[in-house]
Amino acid sequence: MAAAHTHHPAGSQAWFALTLAIAVLAASALLWSDARADVPDPVEIGESDMVRLSEINEGALLIKTIQPGRYIPAPMVATDISFDISGPVVRATITQRFENPTDAWVEATYVFPMPEDSGVDRLRMQVGDRFIEGEIQERQAARRTYEAARANGQRASLVEQERPNMFTTSVANIGPGETIIVQFEYQDVARFSDGRYRLTQPLGLTPRYIPDGDGLQMVSTNSPAVSDASRITPPVMPSSAEPRDRLRLPVTITARLDAGFALGDIASLYHATLVERQTDGSARITLADGPIPANHDFVLTWRPANPTAASAALFVEEWQGETYLLAQVLPPAELGNDTPRRARETIFVIDNSGSMGGASMRQARAALITALQRLEPGDRFNVIRFDNTMEQVFPQAVDATRGNVAIALAFARRLEAQGGTVMLPALNAALHDASPDDDSRVRQIVFLTDGAIGNEAELFAAIEAGLGRSRLFPVGIGSAPNGYFMSRAARLGRGTATQIGQVSEVEARMAELFTALERPVMTDLDALFPDGSLSEIWPAPLPDLYHGEPVTLTARLAGRDGYMVIEGQTADAPWRQTLSLADARDGHGIATLFGRNRIRALEETRFQDVPANRIDAAVLETALAFSLVSRLTSLVAVDVTPARPDETALASREVPAMVPDGWNLNAVEREHAPAVRHASADARLFAARPAPMTDGTAAGSAGLALPATATPREIFLILGGLMMVLALIWLITRREERLW
Repeated sequence: MAAAHTHHPAGSQAWFALTLAIAVLAASALLWSDARADVPDPVEIGESDMVRLSEINEGALLIKTIQPGRYIPAPMVATDISFDISGPVVRATITQRFENPTDAWVEATYVFPMPEDSGVDRLRMQVGDRFIEGEIQERQAARRTYEAARANGQRASLVEQERPNMFTTSVANIGPGETIIVQFEYQDVARFSDGRYRLTQPLGLTPRYIPDGDGLQMVSTNSPAVSDASRITPPVMPSSAEPRDRLRLPVTITARLDAGFALGDIASLYHATLVERQTDGSARITLADGPIPANHDFVLTWRPANPTAASAALFVEEWQGETYLLAQVLPPAELGNDTPRRARETIFVIDNSGSMGGASMRQARAALITALQRLEPGDRFNVIRFDNTMEQVFPQAVDATRGNVAIALAFARRLEAQGGTVMLPALNAALHDASPDDDSRVRQIVFLTDGAIGNEAELFAAIEAGLGRSRLFPVGIGSAPNGYFMSRAARLGRGTATQIGQVSEVEARMAELFTALERPVMTDLDALFPDGSLSEIWPAPLPDLYHGEPVTLTARLAGRDGYMVIEGQTADAPWRQTLSLADARDGHGIATLFGRNRIRALEETRFQDVPANRIDAAVLETALAFSLVSRLTSLVAVDVTPARPDETALASREVPAMVPDGWNLNAVEREHAPAVRHASADARLFAARPAPMTDGTAAGSAGLALPATATPREIFLILGGLMMVLALIWLITRREERLW
């Protein structure tokens, strides 16, 4: 008995450990099966939907299913963009042709980029020979209208804003082999800087890095930092599909340019174009080589033949009994040229995350090296790099001695792209000012990034809270940078944004940026109108101007009588210009631009502690009044005639986005995994789903069904149950042994 008693503790511990391990495994299996139940449920894809590679006799983007060797064709989207440019005012019409190459009824969802300040105000859907006009509705109401039409078998389209520069088009009930055309229009203003106008139409969609709530790692679903992550991370075409499917998302572009003055050079920066100059002084621009892939932003620039001709532009529109004004006024280029250069403290922040791999990293490195070489004695500087980690070359800003600059140059030349895009710690480090009361130097932050992040709101809040005396100058890198982040960060940071789309542009673009940094800023800008004539003006207040930038504003007036006076102050010289409102040209869509500027300004008060409910109420009121798509409103069009038979299921599929030109997809996958979704990686992303019925169930479902996820949940349930029973038997057996 003594021997047995002596041995009992060790045996008991072994039994206890074994029993505990089995119980943990059983519980884990049960919890895993429950956790996987949250994964979207694919439904079995019909045999008629699937094809084999041997059955494909033309170019097609195929989505791999869970059945080996079987694929489903993705919906095809062809886009035509037409620009009508009058002075600086741009009216764009985007036509998207959704083609269903399958034998099933399909709902297609397409996420695409847009200019960050565009005002989308019209939607039309073409079904056969009929056009259905869209209407603006509160966002949730528009979604309900669309979903009801989808469930009822009616053709419907919905245009929603995910970000000011990212929209989603959903098209329901596209019949087998059918094409549905969705057309929407937007209003914008061409930017004027350094003597040329610039129109940018984003085409490439930058995959967003979605941090978790702590900003420490990548997540694949909605997170506290990005509550709508699932809506801004569409699947991307795999690298293997790029050569074959270069025109899977073909884009054609035409533009009619009536500048209002004699035209000088007209150029497309990244695509070959044909320019036909008309006898009336206008020009027609088309793509020289036919359709282009949707993987590189289209940028068109033009200059006046006489540089002084574009010094002022006034346009007015009478709309609903009120007068709306667009003013673009350029201060004289020589203003303040004699002002001595002030010493600067410049903090360079460079993004070396995985999304910057390839051409983007080369551009960013070259830009940083160019900037470091322009430092002069008396300046101070530092360099910060970030991916999912952060590193500073010096603990704090140092003098721009030859030795310190050499250390920074060596650091810059070694930079390689890797890791995730965790931007917030680097931004906070750059905003930290060790000498907030030092007025002897201008403090500037030059931020080089592609902006491939989804948590923009966190970053904007950090800029608003920590800017102090600093000025922020984002430099957008690559073929499709996040223009929304660049432009809003520049406005909140009281700086200006620059874009570098190719390595060959680095020297010229950085020279333009440093010209702006080194010249005096025009401050205290104000626009004066006759007493009683001004109702509202946006932006308010007018922002500071950098060299080569115009004063651009929109206003709502009681009439067009009298004069507008614009005045400002440089370091050593006042500036004032008087313009007659009677001389303003008639324009179209000026009221839309006013409404969009008002919404933008309201949204930016979110970072100034204005209550969210007040902002939402004002944004919704403005968007509905001006029929604009916004964060809180959408455009929806519904065909009244049902098309899909009641007993036929509806397949919901997302249209994959192209990876921006020049990106290293392998690096992007390493950075964004597991959230980068391949168009061919998993049928769960695109599996056919029954159309939801009005009672919330799915058509064709019968009774309670377990989720058909990628894991064998039923097996896990059985295995977990068996393990729990086994553990219970062992516990009973062990107790009986103790009794004996």
